[in-house]
Amino acid sequence: MNAPPARSWPTVFALVSATLMIAHQVGGKATRDAIFLSVYDVTQLPKMVIVAALASMLAVLVMSRLLTRFGPWRIVPGAFLLSGVLFWGSWSIYGRLPEVAALTLYLQMAVFGAVLISGFWSVVNERFDPHTAKRTIAEVAAAATLGGVIGGFMADRVAALIDARAMMLVLGGLHLACAATVRGIGRPQRPIPAHELEVESGIQLLFRHRYLMLMGLLMVLVAALAALVDYAFKAEASRQLNDQAALVGLFGRFYAIAGLVTFVVQSALGPRLLNRFGIGVTLATMPVVVLACGLLNGVALRLWTVVLLRGGQMVVQNSFFRSAFELLYTPLPPSRKRPTKSIIDVASDRLGDVVGGGIVLGLLAVVPNLSNGVVIGVAMLVALLTLVVVARLYRGYVAQLADNLRDGLISLADDEIVDATTRQTLAESSSAAERALLLARIKELRADHAQGTRWHGHPDGVAPPSGPGEHLGQLVNALCSGERERVRRALEGAFMDARLAPFVVPMLAVDELAELARTELRFIVPRCAGALGDALFDPDVPLLARQRLPSVLEVSPQPRVVAILQDGLDDSEFNVRFACARALSRMRGRDPQLALDGERVFAACAREVAASDAEWDRHDIRVDDVIQGEDPVATESGIEVDYGLEHVFTLLSLVLDRDALRLSFRAVFSSDREMRGTALEYLENVLPEPLRQGLWPRLGEAPTAPRRRRPGDKLLAELERGIAGRAPR
Repeated sequence: MNAPPARSWPTVFALVSATLMIAHQVGGKATRDAIFLSVYDVTQLPKMVIVAALASMLAVLVMSRLLTRFGPWRIVPGAFLLSGVLFWGSWSIYGRLPEVAALTLYLQMAVFGAVLISGFWSVVNERFDPHTAKRTIAEVAAAATLGGVIGGFMADRVAALIDARAMMLVLGGLHLACAATVRGIGRPQRPIPAHELEVESGIQLLFRHRYLMLMGLLMVLVAALAALVDYAFKAEASRQLNDQAALVGLFGRFYAIAGLVTFVVQSALGPRLLNRFGIGVTLATMPVVVLACGLLNGVALRLWTVVLLRGGQMVVQNSFFRSAFELLYTPLPPSRKRPTKSIIDVASDRLGDVVGGGIVLGLLAVVPNLSNGVVIGVAMLVALLTLVVVARLYRGYVAQLADNLRDGLISLADDEIVDATTRQTLAESSSAAERALLLARIKELRADHAQGTRWHGHPDGVAPPSGPGEHLGQLVNALCSGERERVRRALEGAFMDARLAPFVVPMLAVDELAELARTELRFIVPRCAGALGDALFDPDVPLLARQRLPSVLEVSPQPRVVAILQDGLDDSEFNVRFACARALSRMRGRDPQLALDGERVFAACAREVAASDAEWDRHDIRVDDVIQGEDPVATESGIEVDYGLEHVFTLLSLVLDRDALRLSFRAVFSSDREMRGTALEYLENVLPEPLRQGLWPRLGEAPTAPRRRRPGDKLLAELERGIAGRAPR
């Protein structure tokens, strides 16, 4: 068994920061709730939730602008430092003004808690690339849940040994420590160009992009759901216990046990659930748990069932749901992520608190003696709506990854084009040049015909022969003469007779004549597609000519031609398969509606990646400089072009997103870890599972556990970057 790779210092700082941050969050929530409920009646809680949510939303707008302008790496440590000082300020006034201290503590937890956690994950998101982050984020998420356990037990012990007030000093110290460790995570791995940060406001971005709107809506619903369940739990707790120390102990033990269970669940099942079932199922676990526990409460409403409901909701939300939700940010560029992340993570979350608190206040106004059964019933309705939004959001994730690849993460400057698959993008310009050549030929032929000065069809450029049969025979003699000048004059003559196609095809193997032969054959493809198809599969035809034939056939979109090229994907010669795939790719680029057999293409991919290493290493084609316009070169990292991989990616581009597949191939050979990580993550989400398992070792990646596909969906499961430690609700 290979030893696990050593952790980098940024990873170590991220682990420590997550532990301290969530220990603070859990301990702070227990202290906040206990102090508030010991000073104020539980019926005041919804009002406080709403006020705190509104204050938090204002803080989000400020934080969003600061993050966009200066970056998370600079802003977040300073915000932790300020928060730590404010906790000590609340401690200093608690003895004289407990009511004021209770309010300021609640507001500070609301304003700084979720904002700082969101900011921490912004630092992590920008520091680690999407693919590498899978392992890192899983470790950070486990550390965060461990911090929740520590925070819960710490609040219980400090309250029991000293008093609740002493926890304020501890909370201030934790945030001061977070300021130092978050700073140690470091700058973004990939420098962010200034133009990527010239963006409109986060609110405008949310309303302009449906994907972002769905993320915000999901967070609103989840927060409202948590607020309803939380009210039911705290209402029951306040009915049972009136002593402040007892409340601190109850909440501390509850959060500690919930954190411990979350840690175990996240460590043992979190990565497996994401890898096997994907982001959609993982996001859906929390509302499903609420529905299941809600039904249990409908059958037998007891204190333990309410505790189970709240505990189950917390555990799943802070492990599975948070792990999956943070992954939704992976495909977003900084220009969209920085202005909107705090709004989605915090403002939407607080808006959900307002919605949940408003629902409770409305129910209290209608039913003064509100029972937990009614509150839980409303929570179940919200859970059902949450599932609907999850289903819609799931479908948008892979599309965002493809957009990220297209919209600038991976540049394709002319001086960086390093492989034959990327050079496919030159096909259109080549076609344009060819069209100009053909138009010039037509103009020349018309002029010569009008002048009657010479007969280009004659091998010697003199007067025409007496009959068509004699003329055809002379052309056959010229084409078969082996004299390149005679062959050239024949090819430069009048429009080619379709019956000459078998004699012209071998000329494709002669570099000096290949372009002329291809031009003439392209004129007659509709009339001799069958003959050209026979030549494509004829082993007696020179291999280079067979390799160049698909670029001839591709000019015709006839179903017969498409069928011939698809048959070429099964040819025994790799050169022919390679050329047929590229021709089909260029055809699909010109006509996205081109009818192709997807199952057949995926089967061809599976055969390619299943080849033995020896066979794979023998893939050595002659890149057609006549057709493609340039010679093959090594990648910028010095690795020779892997034609087997190029061929697989070209095949995939026939049935998946053409641009994204092309850019992904460019990225997997890049020295930029951010580019490679994004490409690998995109591929993991769109490739059929058996193909992914075969392709991964070809890309230098270790095989992973199989992932279950959703019925009827072409996309596989999801993405990375967990936030299991984000603010427990």
